[in-house]
Amino acid sequence: MSTSYEQKNSEHYCKDGASDSTSGNTSNIDAVSDSISRLDISNDDDDDKLFADPPPKEECPICLQPIPHARDVSAGGITGVDCLYQACCGKILCFGCVVAANEEMKKGNMKRLCPFCRKPIAWSDKECLKVYKDRVKLQGDAEALYQLGCKYAGGLLGLRRNGEKALELWDRAADLGSCNAHKNIADQYYKGERVEQDTDKAMHHYRLAAIGGHEMARHNLGAIEYNKGNNERAYKHYMIAAKAGMDNALKVVGDGYKYGYVTKDEYASTLRAYQVSVNEMKSKQRTISASVLGEKRVKMYLK
Repeated sequence: MSTSYEQKNSEHYCKDGASDSTSGNTSNIDAVSDSISRLDISNDDDDDKLFADPPPKEECPICLQPIPHARDVSAGGITGVDCLYQACCGKILCFGCVVAANEEMKKGNMKRLCPFCRKPIAWSDKECLKVYKDRVKLQGDAEALYQLGCKYAGGLLGLRRNGEKALELWDRAADLGSCNAHKNIADQYYKGERVEQDTDKAMHHYRLAAIGGHEMARHNLGAIEYNKGNNERAYKHYMIAAKAGMDNALKVVGDGYKYGYVTKDEYASTLRAYQVSVNEMKSKQRTISASVLGEKRVKMYLK
């Protein structure tokens, strides 16, 4: 096995600034991490649950097409579909619908309202932050807790970066079943950012995120198992991630087939499932939005 192949399989990704260093007050991070760390890992060896088919993808409430479980800013690079959380109504919209609505607003054919709930759009950081905090006050809104945690982690909406607050919000979201929150907490433990590095706790949260359907968490489990030499378990994870429509995972499964870790039938079934998943998430609007977002990212990079 080549070095470059091993390095490719060890890559890990974070979201919404979750991998950035914290510049706010972190004096109480240990207390927050202690709360997160009270884990029951007694059921972590339940492979039947871990390797079961992930839950169905949610649908964009406008176009009714599936969207990835991953809610992070890199989701578009993971599955080809970007999403946007609307704090006004708590809905996740695909960027295809968001960009299409924005174009209609520019033409004067639509009022500048949320494409789904038709409430006025909050444009300033102050207005947006108020909407997010109002949403968090609602009981049981895991997505709002997760999203606000990302804002604190990245120092967005005029907030100072605050790792303690981000972890607190992600912990609350994880308790409510957010696979995205579990993935973020796992990233922190795996890399030792904001908390003491702990691979066992990282694996615990990656497992919960993967069981919840998070494509990147599933891929990360594959990378960790591969680097441990557990090739059979690693490729099980990669195949599940690829079947969900993840490009990088499919490439790894293809390499696994070439090197003899994946059988011909396994590769064929994974490839078919991948194509089904990608086709279900594909649309003309989403292709256009991906092009628009790609141009914006290039401009941001060049600045």
